[in-house]
Amino acid sequence: MRKTNRALTRARRLVPALALTAALAAGGAVTATPASAAPGPYSLTVNAPAVIGFAGGPVEFTEHIGNAGDQGNAVVLEFVIETGLGTPPDALSLEYYDESIPDWRTVDLTERVEDDRTVYSGGTDKLYAPAGGADIKLRLGVPMGKPHDGAGNGGVGPELTFRTAVKGWWLDSPVEPPLNDTHVIKVDGISNGLSGVPASVVAGGAPVEFDAVLKNPTPSAYTNLGNVLFTDRIATVEVRGADGTWTTVPAVTVPAEEQAGHYLDGRDSSAAPNSSQTRRVRISYPADSPLGRTELHPCVFVNEGETPFRGTTMCSQGATTEVVAPAPEPAPSATSTPSATSTPSGSSGSSGSSRSNDSQGSHGWSGSNGSHGSESKPDGGAPVARPAGDVTKAPAAPAPVDNAPAAAARPVDPNLASTGADSDRTGLIAGAGALLVGAGAGTFALVRRRRTS
Repeated sequence: MRKTNRALTRARRLVPALALTAALAAGGAVTATPASAAPGPYSLTVNAPAVIGFAGGPVEFTEHIGNAGDQGNAVVLEFVIETGLGTPPDALSLEYYDESIPDWRTVDLTERVEDDRTVYSGGTDKLYAPAGGADIKLRLGVPMGKPHDGAGNGGVGPELTFRTAVKGWWLDSPVEPPLNDTHVIKVDGISNGLSGVPASVVAGGAPVEFDAVLKNPTPSAYTNLGNVLFTDRIATVEVRGADGTWTTVPAVTVPAEEQAGHYLDGRDSSAAPNSSQTRRVRISYPADSPLGRTELHPCVFVNEGETPFRGTTMCSQGATTEVVAPAPEPAPSATSTPSATSTPSGSSGSSGSSRSNDSQGSHGWSGSNGSHGSESKPDGGAPVARPAGDVTKAPAAPAPVDNAPAAAARPVDPNLASTGADSDRTGLIAGAGALLVGAGAGTFALVRRRRTS
């Protein structure tokens, strides 16, 4: 009897289990609740800037990690930045920030050379992507050196290839499928240029005016900036202030430069993102300046050290002006009254009498050299009397009558003295390589100069 009861009890326990197994096998409606919900799928959206400033400040942007799941997970962002060959140390910078991090953190970038490009790679620490996703802030820059230690050799650009990948924090939590994004970012730079430079300037004369324009077409802010105009060392440069007054800009010279540099905004100035500022400048040359062509060179220096003009250097196309001599003074005009010794018109020339052939109709002595030559008037008018004291100097025998006008003494053209002195006093900036970028009313072309550190 006891054996029968045990068998019935065992049968009652087995029937529900068999029924449940059969229902699952047949695709029944009975399902098991999962222990935890799976994260994802993930997505990646990168709002990279279109351009950043060469040697300027970093530009901030956002990358969004989407998470359509109902729970968060730990991930990392990995970055690869590609540019051309010849980058100097500290050429690139990359930082990141999210809500769980109290401050910006630096991405340690490792540099390597691959074929025809330089490759920088690095990644973030662990980031948390909650359900619904997270925004990660980034700052990318091309500082070209450290503050007050700008690189004088090499360069970056003219563009960067910026790649981002989202990966799982641990091997047991991979992001599938892998998420990748690639953006091409242009590298542009700040520049200064000259507009409206006069064709000539008089040595010892009044100053001539023109505009110096500083343009920053990038979203990068510039600090530790030197906006410099190079001229001959003997030139005087002035800048007009907002109140209309003119201030002389000191000339700064270094042995390596033939010309003098003038900081139009002072040393360690700044330029805001996407800005343009114009300075009204005037220049003058002393009276003893050599005559001939002279050049004006605009350059921008970023992160200069203690030595002037040593840092990340960008020069633009300059302008040329001609240093000329002052205009000659007009010849003095002498007026005299005919005396009793005057010879009537048409008579033979008496002792000491002469006629003027001045084409300008002036009377008296030639103003160019003070010579007392023949002075017959071409219109046959009354001759001009000489001073009485000159009569005793006439020759004993009367000179033959000569009604042909004598050659007039002409003023000496002072510009003829400059023949051979119109040499090109260019004074090129030593160690500078020029790269022209852009165009405008004043033809602003960016030149990146390479210096030997």
